[in-house]
Amino acid sequence: YSPCHRFRITLQASTFDLLHILQVEVSTTNVEPDQTVEISEQEALERKRENVKAILQAYRFTGLSGKLTSRGFCICISTAFEGNLLDSYFVDLVMQKPLRIHHHSIPVFIPLEEIAAKYLQTNIQHFLFSLSEYLNAYSGRKYQADRLQNDFAAFLAGPLQRNSLYNLLSFTYNVEPRGQSFPFCARLLYKDLTTTLPTDVTITYQGMDTLSTSWEEQRASHENLFCTKPLHQIFTSFARKGEKLDMSLAS
Repeated sequence: YSPCHRFRITLQASTFDLLHILQVEVSTTNVEPDQTVEISEQEALERKRENVKAILQAYRFTGLSGKLTSRGFCICISTAFEGNLLDSYFVDLVMQKPLRIHHHSIPVFIPLEEIAAKYLQTNIQHFLFSLSEYLNAYSGRKYQADRLQNDFAAFLAGPLQRNSLYNLLSFTYNVEPRGQSFPFCARLLYKDLTTTLPTDVTITYQGMDTLSTSWEEQRASHENLFCTKPLHQIFTSFARKGEKLDMSLAS
């Protein structure tokens, strides 16, 4: 095998190795070793700790990194969206049986307790990856909303309404900057908290009870765009094309 191929195998195997090492270390915590094997067990534990360090270093390429502490280990989860590095969060775990969370910086609206109850004791890597999935989705939704508010304010007729989880957004917008056209009203709902695209989109047209065929087609095409493309990409298209929607995005 080539060095790169061996490295990929190591990364694939490390998922199992991390869980195995942590389980072994947890099971040996607070256990009095037999005097005849004390040195060898301590050496083995030190080797396991070094292996954990190496595995956490490998995980750094997936947004997960960490270090051993006097109590156990501290995991840092770095989030990103479209190649943009965003916020980082940490979880400080106590290496004992059972594993427990000592301290963390996870936002209160992320279901940390639910994720921990499902995976922390049985599948540590699933716990970390599931938590990372929620955090990356939250950061991605927040990034899009911030971009819309900061970079495309000229298209908005009024403030962008959003909740703390950024899974419900509502705003009124024009397809031309500075309100040169009649505004649309958008409501975006993200039922799946692990995604960065809305699951439900409602677009209504402000100012008319009934729409002409062309405006109704445009309204429907907007609903499709908001379901399939990030917010800033859509408004970049509006800025580029003016009142003409970039229909290539909808394809």
